[in-house]
Amino acid sequence: MELNKFILLLLFSSPLLSFVAEAICVPRNVSNHEATGPALSFPSSPPVQAPLPPTDPSPSPSPPVSPTKSISILPSPANNYALKKICGLTDYPAECIANIAPFLTGRTDPISVLKMGMQALHKSFEEATAVATKLNKDPSSSAVVKDSLDTCLESFDSGMSDLNDALVAISSHDIGKLSTMLSATITYPDTCEEAFAERPGLDSPMKEMDRKLTTLASINLAISASLHWS
Repeated sequence: MELNKFILLLLFSSPLLSFVAEAICVPRNVSNHEATGPALSFPSSPPVQAPLPPTDPSPSPSPPVSPTKSISILPSPANNYALKKICGLTDYPAECIANIAPFLTGRTDPISVLKMGMQALHKSFEEATAVATKLNKDPSSSAVVKDSLDTCLESFDSGMSDLNDALVAISSHDIGKLSTMLSATITYPDTCEEAFAERPGLDSPMKEMDRKLTTLASINLAISASLHWS
């Protein structure tokens, strides 16, 4: 019995115990390192996309706002000084801001604002085309009304075509062609209205839309007149 105790004591006090313990512990440490390493190296989402913390009413120092967050917060159109200044060159500053605002991308130099204004006008031509087409297909519309609507549809199509040509003119810095194309877009709503005015007692169902088209076309022409090509 005493011999057995001596052997056990010798085993537990020898370097073999350290070797056995190390052999058991090392694989666990390696396994833990391999499990946590990739998770720390590859976060699931960038820090700038994390939700903002709740507002703390007590004053406390805040870390500087990252450039990405500051760029994503654009000033409201009504408070955008550059846009207000450009729209102030037109005869319809309020309408200019209201119609261009939905197309703002963050750039408010004159050429970018003009392109947004042209985009707003193109969309309005599309909307006017949809209304005229619906009325033209309405069985209750008289033949005289449909004939006038045909003129409107041709005019709106020409307006959208001229806007496409105006974009090409901007790319080539052809100020003469740009002015010609934008000037033409003002005439198309008038042509639509004249088609109804030529028929005594015929009221134009496109009156409000034509007025908006004329306003937007005037805005674009005024902005283009202020451009300075480099």
